[in-house]
Amino acid sequence: MKKIITFCMASVSLITSANATTNYHPFQQFNNEFNLNFGMSGATLQNSAGSQANTTSQKYGLEVERLFNNGVWFDINTNIVVNSLTNQSNGIGSGASIVNQNPNLGGINIKTGYAFDIVSDNLLLTPYGLVGRNANVAASTLYYNNNSNITNDFYYTLGMGGRLDYRINNKVDLYLDQLVGYNWDQSAPLNGVMPQNNMVYLTTLGVKYNVYKQLQIGLNGFYNFYNNMASIPQDTTGASVYVPVNSYGGAITFGLTY
Repeated sequence: MKKIITFCMASVSLITSANATTNYHPFQQFNNEFNLNFGMSGATLQNSAGSQANTTSQKYGLEVERLFNNGVWFDINTNIVVNSLTNQSNGIGSGASIVNQNPNLGGINIKTGYAFDIVSDNLLLTPYGLVGRNANVAASTLYYNNNSNITNDFYYTLGMGGRLDYRINNKVDLYLDQLVGYNWDQSAPLNGVMPQNNMVYLTTLGVKYNVYKQLQIGLNGFYNFYNNMASIPQDTTGASVYVPVNSYGGAITFGLTY
């Protein structure tokens, strides 16, 4: 065991030493930034009978990102949904209400990792971990706890992922972000209903463009797949409630580098 610990510590020391002299400035020109963003998304819902429905949403967000001189990367992203519509025709959550069967009405997520300069000034790889708190305000969540603990209608989210930055030049940076996460339902449903935990697999592809001096504009798109980890309760029609199976969308960002 001592040999394994010694080997791991030596490996970390070598990696840190190798990157201690890395010049992160070419990537800091893009990743030291904060922005306001506007996004649109859609989600596919499905129940146990195979019936499908869809939701569309619009959201606003605020993001702050930092790549430190020692290679540590930090990103905090918060957002809130301002409009959500559904074409679900029956069961809990039907109707064109902002509270439908898509539980994601906002949240805050923090990523932190360590960046490795794979190809000097052009390619950066950043493994990271994520912690977050995200809304779980599906109509069925409210229904199955009798609206008694609404402040607990959220998920704790933990995840890990990797981000690949490709710096084309000092104006344009492309990035690919892959995340695997787990949502712990904190709503405490009643009457034997299981907490609706789920796995998430999120892929994001984006571009940042440094327009002039500190002004930066960005564009990104994402695809998210859900894997439900609990038995899904029945709705008022006797079929299971609708749950998200995937979501997709994009956002435009307006920010400043620093």
